[in-house]
Amino acid sequence: MRSIRLSGVAFVAAVLFVSASHAAMAPALTRAKLANGLTVIVMPSQRLPLVDFRLVARAGSVQDPEGKGGVAQLTAELLTQGAGKRSAQQLAEDIEFVGGSLSADAGQEQFTVSAELLKKDFALGLELFRDCVVAPTFAAEEFGRKREETLGAIASDKSEPSVIAEEKFASYLWGASPLARPARGTEASVTAITREDVAAFHKRFVAPDRATLVIVGDVDVKATLAAVSKAFAAWKRSGAPLDDPYGAAPAVKGRQVRIIDKPEATQAQIRVGCPGVSRSDPDYYSLQVANTILGAGFTSRLVNSIRVEKGLTYSISSRFGMLRGAGSFRINTFTRNDKLRICVDAVLAEVQKLVDEGPTDAELDKSRNYLTGQYPIGLQAPDDLAGEIANVEFFGLDPMFIQTYNDRVRAVSMADVKRVLKSRFCTQDLKILVVTNGEMAKKALEGLGTIEVKPID
Repeated sequence: MRSIRLSGVAFVAAVLFVSASHAAMAPALTRAKLANGLTVIVMPSQRLPLVDFRLVARAGSVQDPEGKGGVAQLTAELLTQGAGKRSAQQLAEDIEFVGGSLSADAGQEQFTVSAELLKKDFALGLELFRDCVVAPTFAAEEFGRKREETLGAIASDKSEPSVIAEEKFASYLWGASPLARPARGTEASVTAITREDVAAFHKRFVAPDRATLVIVGDVDVKATLAAVSKAFAAWKRSGAPLDDPYGAAPAVKGRQVRIIDKPEATQAQIRVGCPGVSRSDPDYYSLQVANTILGAGFTSRLVNSIRVEKGLTYSISSRFGMLRGAGSFRINTFTRNDKLRICVDAVLAEVQKLVDEGPTDAELDKSRNYLTGQYPIGLQAPDDLAGEIANVEFFGLDPMFIQTYNDRVRAVSMADVKRVLKSRFCTQDLKILVVTNGEMAKKALEGLGTIEVKPID
């Protein structure tokens, strides 16, 4: 490891390579810490004449002010609607002229700004990207337009059962946590948001001391770091605490059922879940292997049993949602109303069977092979690689995560899988949420656990 001094900034270089049968990624990753706190990571790759910028800040809906849910997402949508000296139309025309892309998004705890363009347009791309990150104008007319678009989408989705199920299950599982709120907000919260709220959120949370900038592509490392250092030199720290403003989901005792009454529904949206683990949990690899066997992938047990053999649904999956400081385990599916109880019972029985008996040797091998085959394929594109590098930094993972992923997955044993199945895959202490006709569902699910029926709102 060595240090290079350039324009008064110390750069720490670390070798990073990925050995995979499908792809050989760029040989070196260089890290820098600017004086304002911005972490910069550059990975040169000459496979394509492209450059990808990915900035990830510790900002999201968990930081939305009380009563103003949706601020983070609205802020992200406005970053590309006028920045620096350019209007929204000028930004769009300039990035389109060079065949590039520019976007921003906010989730629960990540605020992401991305750009991709040809190597020859690096200077223009950096200028546009920097302006969107540092100097969005939040023009009043653009703010009003985007807020109205958000309100329109919220109103439209009130009749969409899958969206209702997602939002209601989040509030059911997380309780009073900021993670219970929909990232885009509600009609009441979005209506309450002002342009000043958006500007204040951006200043406080989209800041260099809360962010990592990853650049992947056909670039010269030294020249790129010099250009980035100059472009972002005037960006000011916010000093906002780097905490995770939420805790674990409340513990669940027994099977609890909540029915969201949608009287006209002919199908039932079903969500089953319980508290999970954070992204840094040491059982990460074992959980990935075990969950792939259960419900991630078209040949998983849930798909084979519930969809293929029993014909109860067209879609079913399970996953662990892992955040910096908490997580959840959940199963998503839907079925016809007359098959509701049969479907729920079959899902719970399939999980219980896997927990009790464990997988077969063939299932374990197939899961590990699937994960180690898919992982390098998912990093082929520069933007995907930039995103994964940013995630390693964001979650504070082992710096060697990418290049050791496949080896660690292959090292997961049958004993590891059986252990996490029994400790992390809930079968008795869990929450079940159903969106459908309330009267019908209450009768169908009688005896499954404590039942409550809620209006759709």
